[in-house]
Amino acid sequence: MTTIKALQTLHSLDVATFTRIVQWNTRRSLCRMARLVSTSADGWFYLLIPLLLGLLWPEIIWPLTATLVTGLAIERLSYYLLKNSFKRNRPPNVIPGFQSVITASDEFSFPSGHTSAAFLVATVLVLLLPLNVAGYLYVWASLVALSRVVLGVHFPLDTVAGALLGSSIGWWAVQLITL
Repeated sequence: MTTIKALQTLHSLDVATFTRIVQWNTRRSLCRMARLVSTSADGWFYLLIPLLLGLLWPEIIWPLTATLVTGLAIERLSYYLLKNSFKRNRPPNVIPGFQSVITASDEFSFPSGHTSAAFLVATVLVLLLPLNVAGYLYVWASLVALSRVVLGVHFPLDTVAGALLGSSIGWWAVQLITL
């Protein structure tokens, strides 16, 4: 199988999976929940994390802040470069007649920026917090990824790529800052 054929097959599977998932968005309560979860991964939320956690654990406020700032700066740069290199169109621009529930903030879909930032933050917090919260944080990050598909602004593989990007940069940022 040629590379082109493999990519076409992968795209077809991605579109088919997307089509099944967005059938769920006919439920109003699910759309409201997806919007809420997606909003929880907007950038402003990440500014509050060090402040709130610093109240509970003052000793981690500086390493946590430095790691999140470093990680998010690298993640945003990587996300921007990847989006503008791949230039994958969003579902409404690929599937005739499809309309997303929300309007995306930028033109391209690969990788999902909300998902990559959510997985970066989850990874950093799991590695730095003195609590076992991995399950909760990764469930939240996974729900962010799913919400982006349910809302119709990303294909599933966009969110998988975002999860891998964010997790790997989060791990790297922790290693860099805590050396």
